[in-house]
Amino acid sequence: MLNTLLSLGLILTIGLIGARLFKKLKFPSVTAYIVFGIILGPHILKLIAEDVLNSTTFISNIALGLIAVSLGQNFTITKLRRIGKSVLAISLGEVIGSFSLVFFFLFFIIKTPLPIALILAAIAPATAPAAVVMVTREYRAKGPFTDTLLGVVAIDDAWGIILFAFCLALAKSFASAHIGIFANIFSDVVHGFWEVLGGLGLGISLGFVYSYFLKYLRTSSNILIYTLGIILINSGLSIMLNVSLLLANMFFGAVIANRIKLCDEIFEILKKFDPPLYLLFFVLAGASLEIPNIPALGLIGIVYVLTRLPGEMLGAFSGAYLAKASKKIKKYLGLGLAPQAGVAIGLALVAKTYFTNSIGDTILSTIIVTTVIYELIGPFFVKIALEKAGEVGKSPHEY
Repeated sequence: MLNTLLSLGLILTIGLIGARLFKKLKFPSVTAYIVFGIILGPHILKLIAEDVLNSTTFISNIALGLIAVSLGQNFTITKLRRIGKSVLAISLGEVIGSFSLVFFFLFFIIKTPLPIALILAAIAPATAPAAVVMVTREYRAKGPFTDTLLGVVAIDDAWGIILFAFCLALAKSFASAHIGIFANIFSDVVHGFWEVLGGLGLGISLGFVYSYFLKYLRTSSNILIYTLGIILINSGLSIMLNVSLLLANMFFGAVIANRIKLCDEIFEILKKFDPPLYLLFFVLAGASLEIPNIPALGLIGIVYVLTRLPGEMLGAFSGAYLAKASKKIKKYLGLGLAPQAGVAIGLALVAKTYFTNSIGDTILSTIIVTTVIYELIGPFFVKIALEKAGEVGKSPHEY
């Protein structure tokens, strides 16, 4: 019988080896972590102790807090001014487009239960910035198209988290309603606003507290301890107050980025803590996949995969059109938003903590399977978009 420490050691060691092997095959590390999580999990090798599996929610809450704080780094006034109105319009258009198309087909065409359709549609806009950045660097892409693409992927996850927080509140209310899906609609909307605005208020408040006391610390080790402590307090209070953990931490990160001159150093210090935690997070996400339920996903998974990217392309085109962006940005930028990874998995795990029944299993299983698919095909679509835009292999003086 495996104990907890042995399981954790195996996860970290095998996950690292797996990522190195997958890297030689040109696959992302996230894909390796998920795949090896599935292999090590309870349905195949059974090498993860029950105690560790039961800690998935605890570990994911910490990892999601860190992910959300890092996303808040993109919400500086300076950066929002620099990226311009076109990036804001395209990112909002992409979020609305992918949500709308996925929700329409899931709920109205194949009659997926409303809570599942709402949450999957809210997860659809999430992209994988790391995968997009990796492809642009690999092909030395330079130019206005590339700059716009990188700007969009930097902030669209933040818009998606706001949308997800509201949809999750609605989905919880609809799932518990016994007298029709529109029962107590007013309280549902109020609850949704509380999750969003409460998370915003909590994150901003703790951000100001954090920035005030930070001046008394000098060493990087003390700053790391202090920062992690406040992130854990922020996450714990958000759970206690029933507000969005993701939004609370994202706006906490935004306050750090806007108020503290040495914010870049703080985010770099935090990154030292990330790798083993993220590895655990994704391996346990893979281990949480209910393999016997995969055949039942069938139509839901297929519809999600087939509608997410067209929705992003349609939304990005609409945003680019309103912003009067170039023809190439209108036509091809949506293709570059195909990769989907960490944030999507995180949102699915959040949903599973609220829905411990088949709703949660369906959401998590769908996102894990489709994330692997999008992590495999996504970089290929990014490459096509960059080639169509004519920005592959350019040097800075060529644009």
